[in-house]
Amino acid sequence: MADSVLIDTLQFGPEDAPVQKYEIYGDDESTPTHAVIYRKDDGGWQKLDEALSFAAEDEQKEATEAMGYGSGDSLPDLRDLPAEAREHCEQHWQNSQQ
Repeated sequence: MADSVLIDTLQFGPEDAPVQKYEIYGDDESTPTHAVIYRKDDGGWQKLDEALSFAAEDEQKEATEAMGYGSGDSLPDLRDLPAEAREHCEQHWQNSQQ
């Protein structure tokens, strides 16, 4: 994860004072693998022990094998994985508010 690429940062809570944020990282800009979660307190953003992981890497491998693509072939864009990762983060935020 040391050479992961920051894909997006999402913040949730009141518009003028977000209380939780998610930093989505991946192997590249189109393949999210995990999100680091932070919660805001009096001292600023604190990283939580909890993190989200996305199955993008496994899905790419399965799609490559199923479609018969070789390792030198480029994988076609099957889905918008970054958008799905953002939705997953939003669902996590909503579930944590219940």
